Amino acid sequence: MHLSPPFPHRALRAMLLAAAFATAGGASARDTAVAVTPEQRFQLALEAQSARDYRSMMSLLREAGASGHREAQEMLGVVLLAGPLLYGNGVPADRCEARHWAREAARQGSEVGQHQLHLLNRARNAPMGREACDAQRS
Repeated sequence: MHLSPPFPHRALRAMLLAAAFATAGGASARDTAVAVTPEQRFQLALEAQSARDYRSMMSLLREAGASGHREAQEMLGVVLLAGPLLYGNGVPADRCEARHWAREAARQGSEVGQHQLHLLNRARNAPMGREACDAQRS
């Protein structure tokens, strides 16, 4: 029987957890903070998705996306467009936030982001389309 090695993101998660708990002399987690890259946050978000922990997935995706991680921005666009269709009530659809992340990804040259924007712009006259997003900013 051949056993494959564990997934890299599981090893990453274990390393981050170990570092977080390795506080010497009762130091707080803030004193021993571990720098987590946007790519690592994205990988942890994928793991959270696999575990159906959508709250963590969204938090990690937003953090990675805000740090400029293009794949996280693309995924946020898809997740927020689909919402409950793919994720049940754990992730509400939010076309306005989806548009924001699609725009951020498109600014980095993402074809996925450009396609998402095209889809959203074509739906501008539908309820909760472009006008509704612009009205929310006011």
